[in-house]
Amino acid sequence: MIKILHFADVHLGRTFQMLGDKGAAHRRQVEATLRDAVALAVRDRVDLVIIAGDLFEGRKPSRTALEVALQEFRTLAHAGIRAVIIAGNHDANEDGRVPYETDLRQAHPGLISFGPEVQTHPFPDLDLLVIGQSATPGAPNSPLAGWPRGRTTRFAVGVAHGSVYRPGQVEGDGLIHPREIREVNLDYLALGDWHSAAEVCAAPATAWYAGAPEMLTAADEGAGHVLRVDIAGPNQAAVTPVRVGRRRYQRLEIDAQQTDDQVLRQMLAERADPDLMCDVVLTGLLPVDRILATESLRRDFSDRFFRFRVENRSRTRLDDEALAKFGKETVLGRFVTLMRDQIDTADGAHRQVLEEALQVGVAVLQTGEVPG
Repeated sequence: MIKILHFADVHLGRTFQMLGDKGAAHRRQVEATLRDAVALAVRDRVDLVIIAGDLFEGRKPSRTALEVALQEFRTLAHAGIRAVIIAGNHDANEDGRVPYETDLRQAHPGLISFGPEVQTHPFPDLDLLVIGQSATPGAPNSPLAGWPRGRTTRFAVGVAHGSVYRPGQVEGDGLIHPREIREVNLDYLALGDWHSAAEVCAAPATAWYAGAPEMLTAADEGAGHVLRVDIAGPNQAAVTPVRVGRRRYQRLEIDAQQTDDQVLRQMLAERADPDLMCDVVLTGLLPVDRILATESLRRDFSDRFFRFRVENRSRTRLDDEALAKFGKETVLGRFVTLMRDQIDTADGAHRQVLEEALQVGVAVLQTGEVPG
């Protein structure tokens, strides 16, 4: 049995300017999450830690970011845990290698660091061969191009950094194709680049993105994990995502037309969490006398979430007097007149549908957007 802990895309040193005065706190949390990931490796006594690129935010990390990384490599070395690392598209040096590689090796003398050319490294006592290659941003070929096929050991694992081809979604040059993953005949391919944990290929050619251990942007819905990989035999990799991240993101789209202020506040109070980044989008067609106190919401709930934002996309439901003000010679006025003619001859549920369509249509013609 080979036991591996796979993570990637830590991005030590990212400033998180979009978080304003919370940016420094989240930068420290990224560092704390890395410590938790390494502690997990030590606790589970894994045979190998794989870091699949972008340990750092850039090729010139700050001394603080470097010291955080050095301490964690010392921890792995002290525990006798092997480590493999590649550079990603963010932190690859001009020579295509990991920043401060010499310093990292001093912290962990057994560290294996792969450069921009495909390399192999055997671990004889594990009967394991690791194949790896650092990212080469802008390269026209797949990161797996030129990798050896077949194996000379019982176990074979690869580590690469790049995007996987998905028809109609991710296309172009320099992508990893699932066919290639099957052809290299590995027990497991550890991938970095995408910030959400995701399976790319199932057994026997198992390949996963670990995602970022801590959430980096609101789009990283699957972030916050490292992967525990247990390989019982050739082509028998079992992958278990383990949550280590602290921050989460939630987007709430709320129809204010169907929710009064008291219910809205109760809803937010129930979701309050100091580790949650929450975006609230208010939609709906509201009566003229209904005013959404978005500033009051921001003021009352900002301290109850890690980050709290409110966007008001609701529209005012226009009464007959307001609708009559659109001149009949305008497109809006003509639309209102035609809809009114239909409403006057309709009844029951159909009349309600037409009245709603009138309000939505006016909002679209005024703003170019469909109200929620």
